Amino acid sequence: MHFKRTVTPGLAKALRIYRLRRLALDTRNGSAVVDDKVYDASLGCWMFYLPGLTAKLFHARNGSIDCIHPSRPSDKIHTQSGIALGRYVSDEWNRALTTTITRRLAELWIVNARLWQAGLGPQPLGLCFIEAFQRDDEDLGPTCGFLTENVFKLRPKLRCRLEHVQASGVRPDKILSCIRQQVRGYIIDHCSVVGCVPEDAEAETAQLEALICTCRSDDALKQQLALSLTTDG
Repeated sequence: MHFKRTVTPGLAKALRIYRLRRLALDTRNGSAVVDDKVYDASLGCWMFYLPGLTAKLFHARNGSIDCIHPSRPSDKIHTQSGIALGRYVSDEWNRALTTTITRRLAELWIVNARLWQAGLGPQPLGLCFIEAFQRDDEDLGPTCGFLTENVFKLRPKLRCRLEHVQASGVRPDKILSCIRQQVRGYIIDHCSVVGCVPEDAEAETAQLEALICTCRSDDALKQQLALSLTTDG
């Protein structure tokens, strides 16, 4: 088999919007109960993946992004300015932990769309909204995330390089986890204290976030999401 560093994206698959009532995540046994149905859960520090729903969802807390890594500073620490915290400073942690889940969802949709268009990542397949999120028996408010192709079902390719990610219009995370933690040659890790973001996309991000927050028509939301998956040629 001849491997390449990029793959040519085919026609975009149909998009879906999931609106679910309740999700209870158990980090101790790697499972989640979603509206009374049990799913396996693969845990990350900023997001977790439910293969049964093809959904990557935020470790949210009261409408903002959260992190479950042991290095996460306390609220008392990260809200102070200029404190050195390993490879980061407290201001970077504070920015990450005060970003709303809707803002980060809009950013990551655009990031995933650009990576897919460039042949570097799986196709994003839609959005998922959870009204009530619980982690290890703690009620944490709503959460959300995106649906994505399962890279283990995609054709493997060579690992891509930093310059390929930059050329796609995506700014890599500060410590380049997205490059190091590829799976089968695909970029799937977008989150860090200073995570991946789309370049020159403030207006697009703000517009998409506003739609996520206010749109009550799933068809209209899918139509807008589909525009970002349009490929040239």
